[in-house]
Amino acid sequence: QKSKISTYDKMWAFMSSRRQSVLVKSNEEGIQRVLTSDYAFLMESTTIEFVTQRNCNLTQIGGLIDSKGYGVGTPMGSPYRDKITIAILQLQEEGKLHMMKEKWWRGNGCPEEESKEASALGVQNIGGIFIVLAAGLVLSVFVAVGEFLYKSKKNAQLEK
Repeated sequence: QKSKISTYDKMWAFMSSRRQSVLVKSNEEGIQRVLTSDYAFLMESTTIEFVTQRNCNLTQIGGLIDSKGYGVGTPMGSPYRDKITIAILQLQEEGKLHMMKEKWWRGNGCPEEESKEASALGVQNIGGIFIVLAAGLVLSVFVAVGEFLYKSKKNAQLEK
């Protein structure tokens, strides 16, 4: 509601001025509105990733608006706190958390659509430009040498 980022502040002002038509009471209601009308729904990234893996009529656009982590709550002074922290870090370092997410998070596997996003150009995409540039450089050297020889010959004839 009171963001220091002007874009978020404007978004909130727009949404709060149209509460009845844009705000929903639950993720399920937001998803239904996306599926049935011209509606975009802002949702927590982990949940939207889970939902889009299971419903091929939905897609996530754009990147993350914000980044937050998750934690496991324990009572103050719990003897399990450090053990849980170390176990989670170890699972993360070994890549096991990622493997578990891939195993349990994946849905039925929607068919891959051709990406409509622009991708970075690689060497194979711009290699031709370097060939044309090199050819132009070689050609310009030959022209310069030819011009030098022509003017040298002309100057030699004038001096005679």
